[in-house]
Amino acid sequence: MNCLSINIQGAGSRAKRAWVRSLTIKHKVNFLSIQETKQENIDLSTVRSFWRNSYFSHAFAPSRGVSGGILLIWDLDRFSKRREIISDNFVAIEGVWLTSAIRILVVSVYAPQPVEAKRQLWLHLQQMITSFDGECVLMGDFNVVRDESERLGSQFQSAPATNFNQFIDHCDLVDISMGGPHFTWSDKWGSKFSKLDRFLVTNSFFDYFPHLTGMVLEKHVPDHHPILLLEHNINFGPTPFRFFHSWFDMDGLDDVVRNSWAQILAGVLHDNPWIIFKKKLQNLKANIRIWNANNRNGLNLKRKELQDLLESIDAQLMIDDGSATLREQGITVQKDISDIDHRNQVDLAQKANVWWGIEGDENSSYFHSTINRKRHQLTIRGVFKDGVWIDDPNLVKDEFRAFYRSLFFQTKRNSASYCC
Repeated sequence: MNCLSINIQGAGSRAKRAWVRSLTIKHKVNFLSIQETKQENIDLSTVRSFWRNSYFSHAFAPSRGVSGGILLIWDLDRFSKRREIISDNFVAIEGVWLTSAIRILVVSVYAPQPVEAKRQLWLHLQQMITSFDGECVLMGDFNVVRDESERLGSQFQSAPATNFNQFIDHCDLVDISMGGPHFTWSDKWGSKFSKLDRFLVTNSFFDYFPHLTGMVLEKHVPDHHPILLLEHNINFGPTPFRFFHSWFDMDGLDDVVRNSWAQILAGVLHDNPWIIFKKKLQNLKANIRIWNANNRNGLNLKRKELQDLLESIDAQLMIDDGSATLREQGITVQKDISDIDHRNQVDLAQKANVWWGIEGDENSSYFHSTINRKRHQLTIRGVFKDGVWIDDPNLVKDEFRAFYRSLFFQTKRNSASYCC
């Protein structure tokens, strides 16, 4: 799913429309959100001039005089609309994402300036989002910052920020982190900067779109930068090795470590102890992964056998009420199943990096959503170099390598030297 959002500050300019259309073509946009069209009416030819082909549909909220106006355009090949909701400050469409058949609510937002009007808008959107049975994505100009770091050159107001943050928390939304410039708006004198434009998605949105990248693009004529939500899978190679606490409770770990460390390394013709140490760690990591995979397969098979046994015990108890021995056996089997599930929950909690006690909430869906959210927040999708977005894994690695090489080189040159 690729989404583009921009406060265009007037849709009458042919040059602006051509610029936006070039962005929709370049990034293969599925949803285009345009705020502040400043038009009370908009004809089909004007809408078409924004889009990359002729197979689209749109929803429009008219401006009030020369203020406001929202246009939302979408790709009919990817999204089928069921209904739309039009307001002065947002355009919402409910429908189905055709490639995965999930229900999605897409909202294009242009928030008002007054604090109370914004608060009422958040309440309206909150009611709409919490009552929707599906995934939600909000985009646009929210006309508010979340904290002091999102404003420069003007006074930060805590009340609207608090209202906005409470709205995000109550709706369980995730603010998509974006690469590129930190601020999305600046005045024409370049003295004031704010982050007003953003993407908000529901927490489980990443279950269906795990490879989302947010970017702040270079601006053209308007005061606002366009923002892009792009689905792009980047493979940087093997994932780092992680040691799980639950392994200490599994049989055989000590033997794997002991035997791996005592193993003679074939093909290592080097007497450097650090190279030998590195090779031993690599060998140990490979052996632990094999051992863990075998244990996991065994646990999964054991759980299935226990589940089948428990179902047969329950069936026997329903027929003749069973014996005391049979009841005790059922309790034992349930405990064994619970122990296996507990071990899986502990691993999920460690992946999610959250505290979870034995008496806590054993909700694997919560852990999975937390893992996906953290994975998205920490994943490096690319880098900007000289105003150009780079997402090729090899080029990204080269940029990181060059950056840290320069840091170490500077440290070496600036280090103090002493003569005795």
